[in-house]
Amino acid sequence: MMKRKIVVLLGVMIGAILLSSALLTTTPLTREQVLARLIYQGLEELHYSESKIDDEFSGKAFAVLLDILDSNKHFLLTEDVDKLRRYQDKIDDQFAEGSTELITLSTELLQKRIEQVKAFSQDILSKPFDFSLDETFQTDVDKRTFCTSSEELKAMWSKILKYNAMIRYINLQKSKGKEKSAKELEELARKDVQKSFQTNFSNLSQGNKNDALSRFFNALIGAYDPHSIYFAPKDKQDFDMEMSGTFEGIGALLGEKDGFVNVARIIPGGPSWRQKQLQAGDVILKVGQGDEEPVDVVGMRLVDAVKLIRGKKGTLVRLSIKKPDGQLPVISIVRDVVVLEDTFARSAVLTPEETGKTFGYIYLPGFYSDFTKPDGRNATDDVRIELEKLKRKNVAAIILDLRDNSGGALQEAIRMSGLFIKEGPVVQVKDKHNQPRVYRDPDPGIVYSGPVIVLINALSASAAEILTAALQDYNRAIIVGGAHSFGKGTVQVMLNLDQYLLSRAESYKPLGALTITIQKFYRVNGTAIQLKGVTPDIILPDYYDYLELGEQYYDNPLDWDSVPALTFQAWTNQRPDYGKLVEKSRQRVQQGERFKYLQNYIAKLKEMRGNTLQSLNLEKMMADQEKIRTETEQFTKSQQQALPIKVLPAAEFDPTLSPALKQEAKTRQDEWFTQLQKDLILDETLHILGDLIDLLPKPPQ
Repeated sequence: MMKRKIVVLLGVMIGAILLSSALLTTTPLTREQVLARLIYQGLEELHYSESKIDDEFSGKAFAVLLDILDSNKHFLLTEDVDKLRRYQDKIDDQFAEGSTELITLSTELLQKRIEQVKAFSQDILSKPFDFSLDETFQTDVDKRTFCTSSEELKAMWSKILKYNAMIRYINLQKSKGKEKSAKELEELARKDVQKSFQTNFSNLSQGNKNDALSRFFNALIGAYDPHSIYFAPKDKQDFDMEMSGTFEGIGALLGEKDGFVNVARIIPGGPSWRQKQLQAGDVILKVGQGDEEPVDVVGMRLVDAVKLIRGKKGTLVRLSIKKPDGQLPVISIVRDVVVLEDTFARSAVLTPEETGKTFGYIYLPGFYSDFTKPDGRNATDDVRIELEKLKRKNVAAIILDLRDNSGGALQEAIRMSGLFIKEGPVVQVKDKHNQPRVYRDPDPGIVYSGPVIVLINALSASAAEILTAALQDYNRAIIVGGAHSFGKGTVQVMLNLDQYLLSRAESYKPLGALTITIQKFYRVNGTAIQLKGVTPDIILPDYYDYLELGEQYYDNPLDWDSVPALTFQAWTNQRPDYGKLVEKSRQRVQQGERFKYLQNYIAKLKEMRGNTLQSLNLEKMMADQEKIRTETEQFTKSQQQALPIKVLPAAEFDPTLSPALKQEAKTRQDEWFTQLQKDLILDETLHILGDLIDLLPKPPQ
């Protein structure tokens, strides 16, 4: 089953490469043909991959198209798939010709089944559900097949609607159980589901020709790699709004997987980040505006779901969530603006009570840079400032926390490496035609020469991986974290397709935009970060490792490979016995009660992932939900106890701040310090640093 993920907030636009306008001949072309030829030429000439648009390519594209059309196998029948499969080896030809034949057929088949299911649903929801029956529903899309008949399709939808009604029933029972009978609750739940799904069906039926065209082109592009994407004109407008602007919303980066809207990342400083209830890996099932009836977003286009979730500051959105552990909470979030200060680098001084040693801690949410101003704020200069603060505190070592850091400006990763190494290459960047270009540390000085640990997890990506890999290759830092980083080792360019039309082709506008993967980057040791990511020197149990986050879980990712290693001078100071560090950490993890809770919880989540048959018996579902709730509460409670870490600011607040702003800043700082004191991974990292200091050669007296 394809698992194409399309993230709404994509990476950095690095310029545009001109497509040949000569593709517009004197022969009149349709808009679809113009668009197809522009995309075709863009992929052939610019995409990093050497893949040819041929029959093999067509097979991959067909699989992506099926996934985009009906990722959950909720609508199409096997006879519909068979009709579409006749084009499996012809997609390349249709692409080159700009033909709309497959687009038209797929749209007609899908709309026909949507209308059929809509009628099914009205009939199914007109009668009470029997929640006492011992039925089950397969929730794993990979274990389902397309239905073979209309009768089978109706039977499946009966279970889908019953499952949703049971969830709504349980929630209503909590809020209205004392004032309503079981019969009344069931009727209310059924009516709520009917209203929600009818809205969803209407949204699905409103897709226009541009939506169908987008599906087709994204199937073709998705056969190349998961980060190359076509944006229809309206989607391009939404993208521009996300990139430029107001930061208003819930503060979460959303993606799509198997027809479900999932939380890819929580944006630091946003309302979700401050509230701490919504987490990466959560699946959003419904979206409600204030007290209005929630709208089902399962199977909805990601851009349309985002429009429902996004909104003005101060408005309330209610998200019906499915947690990785199976819980089904409703999370209410008041939309707000991102607090910018929380998106920048910041530091603290940490002192474990057990040892009394003092360490510096720097949290970096992203590799930001203000490209609009030559002297604008950037991540490297901010980290430099924090390092200087910590040096004045005479810290024994520093932790650079890149967990959940999704990257940003390449130049900032290169410059920041120079804060810790004297000179040398940092990363290699290669396109498909040329030898790798080497980017070197531009600054011969070193800001901090003491021991360093870099913290990463499965959400550390792109620029964060470049810095981490460089410091690891130079033996400049010990890398600590989950099993691997994200593994995104590619660079994309965004092309506004309207810019590549001749003046006589104005009538074809707007055409939208195309994001193409044009480069890969490599470590100084020659190996790619792509797909495999960075493996820490010391691996700790990590909740995210269970969630299947990373490039390796995408469809059609570019391969891992290597280029020749560069010559560079590895760090020779402060080189401890890594074996001793790993062993000491392993023993603490094995013996620590909180780590035992964490590992047991992860094991239960893995077990639950394998148990994909959902009971449709109310008593069993309620018992399962109660068991999950109890276990989750026990786990959460086990992780909430403050650890014996003293946390102090690295510097005093700006004396020019007004009393009100100073109090606001102190409140945010206190909240952050409280979080640090509960951070199990950070606590173990401090122990590792203590071991490191003990193992380092003592300076002569």
